[in-house]
Formats: sequence, C-alpha cells, structure tokens
Amino acid sequence: MEQDEKKSKKKMVIRIVILVVFLGLVALWFILSGETYKYDKLITGRQEAYDVINAAVSEGYGEIYFETTERPNNEYLDLLKIMKDAVADGSYAGCELYALRYEYSPGKTGYNVHVHLSDPSKFASFMTEWRVKQIASKFKDLSDYEKIKGVHDYIVLLNRYVAFEGGAYSTLYKGRSSCSGYAFSFYAIMRELGIPVTLEIGGNHAWNRVQLDGEWYNIDVTWDDNGVDEVSYAYFLKSDADFRGHHHGGATASVSAPVKGKSAEEYYDMVPNYMLIFEIIIIALFVLPVAILGFFLYKKRKKEVHVEKGQVMIAGTWSYLMPQQLGERYEIIRKFGNNPTKKDIWGLEDGKFFRESENEQENKKERVEVPPQVFFDELDFIITVSRGNNSRALCDALMDIRGRLQAEG
Repeated sequence: MEQDEKKSKKKMVIRIVILVVFLGLVALWFILSGETYKYDKLITGRQEAYDVINAAVSEGYGEIYFETTERPNNEYLDLLKIMKDAVADGSYAGCELYALRYEYSPGKTGYNVHVHLSDPSKFASFMTEWRVKQIASKFKDLSDYEKIKGVHDYIVLLNRYVAFEGGAYSTLYKGRSSCSGYAFSFYAIMRELGIPVTLEIGGNHAWNRVQLDGEWYNIDVTWDDNGVDEVSYAYFLKSDADFRGHHHGGATASVSAPVKGKSAEEYYDMVPNYMLIFEIIIIALFVLPVAILGFFLYKKRKKEVHVEKGQVMIAGTWSYLMPQQLGERYEIIRKFGNNPTKKDIWGLEDGKFFRESENEQENKKERVEVPPQVFFDELDFIITVSRGNNSRALCDALMDIRGRLQAEG
C-alpha cells in the first residue's frame, strides 16, 4: 500500500513538473517572441530607417538590426522622436528614457546599425492597453476637468517614484516607476478618454500637455508626487508662467486652472485594486507551481559573489558598496557608475534622509533631502537587487540598517 502511495505521489510530482515547464515555455514565448528584428534590405535614407524602426516597435521588437548606406553619427537617429512616435500609437508601454540607444559597425555594403529599446514587448503593451481601458472606464462619465484631475490624482496615489524603472506597464502593474511611467500612463488614459493630450520630453524628463475647454495647459504628474500619500497641485493645469523648472512649456491658457472637484482619495477609490487582483491571478497560475517545482529541483543555494577590494556587487553599469558611517553622517546606499563616472549616495545626516548625486564627467553635483518613504523605497529596491545578485553580505547589511532605522523612527 505504501509503495502504491509513493508511486502515486511521484506521478503527481512528474505531472506538476511537466505542467510548470509547459506553462513556463508558453509564457516565455509570449513575452519574448519577436524581440529581435532584422531588416534584410539595404536602407538608403534616414526616413526609411525611421519607418523600419517604427514598424518593428509596433510589433513588439526591442532589438532592431538593419544595414544602411549612410554612415551613422551621434545625430543619425533621434531616439526621442522614435519613442514619441511609438507611444503615440500605443505600442510602446515599457520605455525608460535613458535606456534608448543605438550603435553601428562596418557592414558588407554599408553600416550595420543596432537599435536598443527597453521592454517594448507584446506582453507589456497588451497588458498596459488592457489596464488603461479598465481605468478609463471608471472616469468616463465625469466632466473633462474631473477626468483630468481624477486620472492625475489616481496615478500620483498609485505610483511611487523609482529611478531605475519606467513606462506605463511599470506604473500600472507595479506601482513604481520614474517620470516616464507617470507621463506615459497619463497620456494613454487621456487618449482613451478622448481628451487631447501630448507627451513632452526635455532634459531627460517627461511630462504632458492637456487640453481643457479649448485651451492647452501644462501638467507634470511626476512632480506632483511628493513621496507621501498626498497629492500636490504645484504642476497641475499650469500656464507657461506658472510652469517652472521645465525645458519648455506650450500652454495657450494665459492663467492656470483652479483646483476643484473631489478629493484625491475619492478619485482613487473609484478604481478597484487591479494590482491585487493581478497578483492573485499571477500567483495562482505561475508562482505556486514554480515554487513546487523549485522545492524539488533547487537543492543547493548559489555561492555568494566573490568580493574584491571592498566591492560587493556589480549590477549593470553600477557598483554597489557596503554602507559606512563617516562621523555624524551615515552613507547607506553607495553606488558608483562606470560610464560616465557617476556617484549616487543615499544616507542619513542630522536626522534627515538625503540623496547626493555626482557626475564627474559632466562636472555636476546635486544634493537633495528626500522623504522617508522615497528613501525606504530605494533601499528596498537595492535590497531586492542584492538578493537577486546573491550578494548576501550587502543584502544583510542593508536589511540590518533598515530594521534599525525603522525601530528608531
């Protein structure tokens, strides 16, 4: 009898493994299929290159290859133009501004060009379009003013600013992104609601213009998020005269619009918690079977990454070092970039959290005080990265500091 039960359990495990592998392969194909696009004809003009790129992005490709007769230079392709064109037709949900780039090398008859774009996958675009429709449906019966204010308030309360993530998908499904997530989400939902809107970009920052009662106003959803569960209106429906700190304006309204209507919380409560619903579905379909598979297949933990010269972890173009105390100042997150040389330190001094950024190549240095929630969001992100990179020494040190800061707070 015992042997029959063991055989039955073994068969069940084998079936689960087969099912998980099958689901994983299907998901992988769906997410990654068509990510690389190779154009097999020789391009002879710059507009033809733009047409090829726009067509590829609309199909969900993130890596695009083609050969051109024109020698590329730093101004060969306007990457921001490519991004804005792609966003305009709803095909680019996962973009981050600083992730767009291209490179080239000599080819057989011209120059081989490789264009990199961040996360314009079919999966992200499809899911974002679906979520945009869900959210817009909750505001469709409001006045145009309330549609604008309601979506503005909802995105601010939904999202947290995180410098390393971007795009509408990240905002609407993770609740964390940089300026591109705020601006792209607002842009997409406004379009779905039939409100004239634009996507504005300048100085590595993204914001919007929106039309109300025949007049154009500036609006920066990102800068109206002060890092706590409150909504600012310092950049809401502003005239050019009141829209400070941006590379350009574009409002036709001579004065800014007054703030009125429901509270931000009332608008936020109009939309169900789609994130929680989505997470439950993901857990039911993928996470639980994968966890069961991991229990049977993952026997040994990975070895910790070797530490040299105090360097704990390298992730992308950033190096992360152990936190240290310098007198009364505590540097908790210490990051050093490679190209160009950058330094980004988050810490605590005189009881206040700060962020200090330095770019030696551009001779720029900036220090700002950050709200506790923004600081802990960044700290949690670095803890997650260190855990994913198996840098346990760094992960343990940051978690210890986090626990002490929370206890003292």
